[in-house]
Amino acid sequence: MFTVPALVDEAARRFGEKEAVADGEVVLGFAELRTAALAAAARLRAAGVGRGDRVGVCTAKSADQVAAILGVLYADAVLVPLLPGLRAVNIAHVVTDAGLRLAVTDPVRAAELREAAPGLPLLDATGWARPHGPDGARARPEPPRRAVSEDLAAVIYSSGSTGRPKGIMVTHRNLWHGAHITARYLGTSADDRIGCVLSLNFDYGLNQLWQALLTGARLCLHELVFPPDLFTFLARERITVLPVMPVIVSRMFDPRLLRRAPDADLSAVRSVTSSGGPVPAEMITRLTTAFPRARVTLMYGLTEAFRSTYLEPDQLTARPGSIGRAVPDVEILVLDEAGREVAPGERGELVHRGGCVAKGYWNAPGATAERFRELPRFPGERVVFSGDLVTRDADGYLYFVGRRDALIKTHGFRVSPTEVEEAAAGFPGVTQCVALGVENPEVGADIALVYTASRAFGEPSFRAFLRRELPSHMVPRHLLRQDDLPVTGNQGKIDRRAVTETARRLLRDAPAVPPRPRHP
Repeated sequence: MFTVPALVDEAARRFGEKEAVADGEVVLGFAELRTAALAAAARLRAAGVGRGDRVGVCTAKSADQVAAILGVLYADAVLVPLLPGLRAVNIAHVVTDAGLRLAVTDPVRAAELREAAPGLPLLDATGWARPHGPDGARARPEPPRRAVSEDLAAVIYSSGSTGRPKGIMVTHRNLWHGAHITARYLGTSADDRIGCVLSLNFDYGLNQLWQALLTGARLCLHELVFPPDLFTFLARERITVLPVMPVIVSRMFDPRLLRRAPDADLSAVRSVTSSGGPVPAEMITRLTTAFPRARVTLMYGLTEAFRSTYLEPDQLTARPGSIGRAVPDVEILVLDEAGREVAPGERGELVHRGGCVAKGYWNAPGATAERFRELPRFPGERVVFSGDLVTRDADGYLYFVGRRDALIKTHGFRVSPTEVEEAAAGFPGVTQCVALGVENPEVGADIALVYTASRAFGEPSFRAFLRRELPSHMVPRHLLRQDDLPVTGNQGKIDRRAVTETARRLLRDAPAVPPRPRHP
């Protein structure tokens, strides 16, 4: 049976008291973790949770959170992760849209939930990773489990950076496939110690838990606040696998927080993986310098299908900018608007086919029909249309061009923000950037570039660099430097909507910029 409880049962049988999860205070073996999950499920059932009920989990990253997540699934319920600090309006939307039966939380986050969703029943997860309390939860007989592989395991809400968050319906089988696929191409094993700095509230972070259960690796939880503490944690725990996102890499090496290069012994780190956005060359250099023995693997995915492609470490310098090729057991199609496969070098939409394809969007049949479709060549099977434009080279390696719905129309051209951002990221010191269109009736839209930098430099030199690297119609008219860029609540990606609002406000309040000559 391809369910998460079956994965936990098997892990407890195979690995027993081997350490499974550690959060700095609590360490649980695999058998103990199963006991804690069963106790959590008993508490949920006692609170009225039944099969198929949606249960929110909103806690600090901890062993208690892991016990709560697994307890929801042992109770045959559906996990709905809620990131602490999510905007109240988005919490209220998720609670209502998902129809939450209740939420599991902690004393700090309970106030957030009460304010955003008054009336929602709450359970305090404090101590759930220590199932030896006076309530005797450990001694209770195991109730029968009825969930099967095709049942929903989770509804994972998107970031909401371009509108209200959408819930993506993920089955137990989806999670099982994701764990096996990722462990296969990354080579995760029982000897690994995974440094979990990612949130356990979305697919990339949760997959670290599923991989640990599958392989017997140790999951070491850490909340990134100050970079020096992170590097101390990596050295102390002898972390071997470090999954990150570009926003995390920026914070790890932020010169305002990290005054000097890390001097901790990081030689145990054998693998660094990144997903969630493009990784500029400067970030890759920082990672390879800090972790000289690590192989860096860049990955691309979408929550609707978890993981689509990866770039092998030995291709990192040979194919700069590539998002790689399909992960195992996945087929990637690049289709034009008529549904035909495009030739190498031509733009098309990335379409994902494989075992991790989600069931669709919760409570949104129209959006589901738009993105999850059947192709004539695969009758009876739904694939995911990503909305991402890519090209493929002669060897089958893919290159991200941009979002179909984010192209900037300027001077009669259709410009991909990603192409502008990739060029800007090549300027020494630029760490993050977002290109966007600002309305200008004369030309359609002006291009603005909002960016952060790790060092001081003059705008004229940056602008001269962009003029050398980009066609004239793609050179941003506005360059807006910021100390940092906002990130989305649930997934930690750059919040492009918030960046756009900031850029428009700054430009509205700034002196007028002389018009540029029109392009022919």
